[in-house]
Amino acid sequence: MPTPSFQKDRLLTACIVILSVAGILYFGIRAVMDQMHTDRKNPYEYDLGVFEQGAADAATYSQVQSIPVRAEKLTGLTRGGDGFLYVSGDENISKFDNNGNLVETFPIGGTAYCLALDAQNRIYLGMGDHVEVYDEKGSLIAQWESLGPDAIITSIAVADSIVYLADAGQLLVWKFTTSGSLLGTIGKKNRTKGIPGYVIPSPYFDVAVGVDGTLWAANTGRHSLENYTHTGGLKSSWGEYGTAIDEFCGCCNPSHFAILEDGGFVTSEKGIPRVKIYDRQGQFVAVVAAPSQFRVGTVGLDLVVDAAGRIYVLDPVQKGVRVFSKIEATQEGAE
Repeated sequence: MPTPSFQKDRLLTACIVILSVAGILYFGIRAVMDQMHTDRKNPYEYDLGVFEQGAADAATYSQVQSIPVRAEKLTGLTRGGDGFLYVSGDENISKFDNNGNLVETFPIGGTAYCLALDAQNRIYLGMGDHVEVYDEKGSLIAQWESLGPDAIITSIAVADSIVYLADAGQLLVWKFTTSGSLLGTIGKKNRTKGIPGYVIPSPYFDVAVGVDGTLWAANTGRHSLENYTHTGGLKSSWGEYGTAIDEFCGCCNPSHFAILEDGGFVTSEKGIPRVKIYDRQGQFVAVVAAPSQFRVGTVGLDLVVDAAGRIYVLDPVQKGVRVFSKIEATQEGAE
C-alpha cells in the first residue's frame, strides 16, 4: 500500500505535468494569435509586387493624353472610320474629336454596354438582350429583336456587311448582317470540330475582327484568344494562364482586346488591371499600362487603337479615356 508521502509525490508530479501542458498550450496559442494579429495577409491575395516589378521592367508606353467623360458609369468605347471617338455612358453616347474635344452627346434611352460603327458610321449598340442602331446624328434607325431572356451582349464587332455579337449569357457569338438578319452562331462547343466552347465566368466577353477579316474572340475562362474562319471553324488560339507578365491571371482574362494595324493585339485585364501588347502570333511584346497606373478594383478597360499606334483605354473609375503612345515616339516628338 503506497505511503502518504508517495501519494503526495505522485500528486505533485501530476500537477506539474498538467501545468506544463497547459502552459505550452497557452503560449503556443498566444504565439499563433499574435502572429495572426501582426500578419493578417490573405494567403489567397495576389502579391502585387510581382506584377508591378515585371510590368515596370517591360513598360515601353506612356500616357500622353487624358479625355474626361461626364458620366457616372462608363460602359463602352469605339472609334469610327470618321476618326471620332465614341463613348457610351449612363444613357448617352458622347463623341470626341482627335484632340479629345467633346463634339456632341445624344441620349439613347437606355444603357449601351458596348458599341461599334460600320463603314457608313451607323452606330450599333448592345442594349443587354438586343441591338439598337443609330445614325451618326443620334437618330434611332432600327431595333433588333431580343436574343432571349438569358442574352447578355458584351461586345460588338463589324466587318463589311457582317455584325458579330458576343453573348456572355448564352456563351456564343451571333453572326448577323448589318440589316439584322441572322446568319448563324460561332463558338458553341463541338468536340467533333475541335471547338472547346466558351467559358465565360463573368460578363466580360470581347470580340474583334482581324486584319484578314476573320473573327477573334476572348475565351476568358480559358485565358485565350480564339480565331475562327468565316464558316465558324476554329482556326487557331493562343494564351496561357499564369502570373508571369506574358500570361493571363485571375478567373477570366483578357477582359478586353483590340487588334493593331500589323495584326498584333492589345489586351486588358481585370483583377490585376494592366494593358499589354502581343504580336500576331501571340508572343508578348510590351506593357502599355501597369497595375500601379490604375486604382484598385478597376474593371471594364475597353480598348481601341488608331492608325498611328496610339492606344485608347476606357477607365470607368477615373471617368475618362486615357491615351498611350510608345515612349520612343513621345520623346522624338518632344525634340
